[in-house]
Amino acid sequence: MYVAKGKPSPNATKIWLTRNGGCVLANNGSRLNRRELANVMDFVMLNHAQICERWRSYFHGDISYYC
Repeated sequence: MYVAKGKPSPNATKIWLTRNGGCVLANNGSRLNRRELANVMDFVMLNHAQICERWRSYFHGDISYYC
């Protein structure tokens, strides 16, 4: 999952979803400050199931998780 302020770029912040419903910060390329990053990570964790369902629907397949 990519996160960016404004237009997404190859250096956008990257967050990996975990199998247990959490997430891991892979890279903060968008240079989000601590508060913004915490808000994004909380949002991803709270919406993990919906994000995964939409991924499966869009890509017509299963997900491989970071861990």
